[in-house]
Parts: sequence; structure tokens; C-alpha cells
Amino acid sequence: MDNVVRGGNWYFDVINTWRVLDEVELPEIAHAEDDFTPAGHMMAVKWQEEVKALEAKIKLKTADPEVQGMVGRLPGDYITATYYENLLSFRTGANRGRVITLKGLILASKQAGVKGHKAAGREYTFSDIVYYQDIVDGRAIHRLDFFAGPGATLINGVNPYQQMATNLAISGGTML
Repeated sequence: MDNVVRGGNWYFDVINTWRVLDEVELPEIAHAEDDFTPAGHMMAVKWQEEVKALEAKIKLKTADPEVQGMVGRLPGDYITATYYENLLSFRTGANRGRVITLKGLILASKQAGVKGHKAAGREYTFSDIVYYQDIVDGRAIHRLDFFAGPGATLINGVNPYQQMATNLAISGGTML
């Protein structure tokens, strides 16, 4: 078994959460689909469309006011979050690194229940993600950049939308 997750760490900008990190739910990379049935045909198909909006959930064992103070920022005042993973091969014993960089906003914060003098921490919803890059051992698996457009997209190191960006002249001129 290769690439077994054996440890993770999360940064909100420069705040290192490794001592209090409880759980991370990374964004789901999924495409919206469009139903299509041609006239005169009896078979439908779903065609892949845009990448759905990305969202992550992070649970911390504490309710740190520095992180809580980031909740509710407005677009343009994005937070760069970085997730690090250690991947272990049970076959060879080799360790590999995975780094996911995200740029977005913390839109929600939910305090866990308090029972007696114990609290289970706080869950944050990291959304409005405008940049996502997943790198394993220096190889770009995914890069999605809302502001750079389709010309900057990478899927398994390949840009499948480069011709689209060229045809639409997305990388040239003054951008509004």
C-alpha cells in the first residue's frame, strides 16, 4: 500500500495549527454535468461542465481568537491556507510529501457542544476558494485558479483548457 496518510498539518496564513488540529475535510474536486439527449436519439449522456465550487472543513481542538477573528472577511481579503501531508508507503517504507495550497475565506465557525467543563473545539468552513493547488512530491496533480482562468488549470500536470483560453483570448489585454 502506497501513499497512506500518516500525519497532516494546516496553516491559516501564518497560524500553524498542528498542536490543535483535530480533523481536515479537503475540498471535493467534482465537475457539474449537463444532461444532453440529441433529437431523434433514445440515449442520453451527461457532459462534463465547470468545476464545482470548492469548500473545506477544518476542526480545531480549541477556539483560538486569532483564527476566530478571520471569520467573515470579505472577498479580496483572502486567507491563504496550506495543508501538509506525510504519505507513507507500507510496501517500501518511503515517505512522500503532499502540499495543498488554497486561497479563500472562512465563512462559518461552529463551536462544538460543551459538557461540564469540556468542549470539543471549533469547526471552520473554508469556502469561496479561488485558488487550489495539490502537489505530491513536486508534481502538480491539480491547479485551479479562478482569477487566472482556464489557461492556468492543471489536471495531472496537463492543461486541458489551454486551447479554450487561447480561442477566447483570456490571457491578453486589460482584464476587468
